[in-house]
Amino acid sequence: MPQTVYKISEARRNFAEVLERANHGEEIIIMRGNEIYARIGPADSGKRPFGLLRQRGLPDDLFDAVDAEQAAIEAGDWNDAVGIWQGGAGDRETSK
Repeated sequence: MPQTVYKISEARRNFAEVLERANHGEEIIIMRGNEIYARIGPADSGKRPFGLLRQRGLPDDLFDAVDAEQAAIEAGDWNDAVGIWQGGAGDRETSK
């Protein structure tokens, strides 16, 4: 990975350029005197992970698909006694 070195003042003046270069795959080193102050690099992926889920190794599309069985449980259409789906929300029978 190519690297580019900036002083803090240079990076501040050219911040848009620094971000653009990092976005294109360069590693940007920000120096404070003779010390490395920060590193900026390209993002891992185009899709934004959900906070701490990224560190847990869960898939990015975890909340994208709707599981019909889980949706039935959450809607109250699941019969725990026999373990079967009772139907849609409009098909519910009330029992007393």
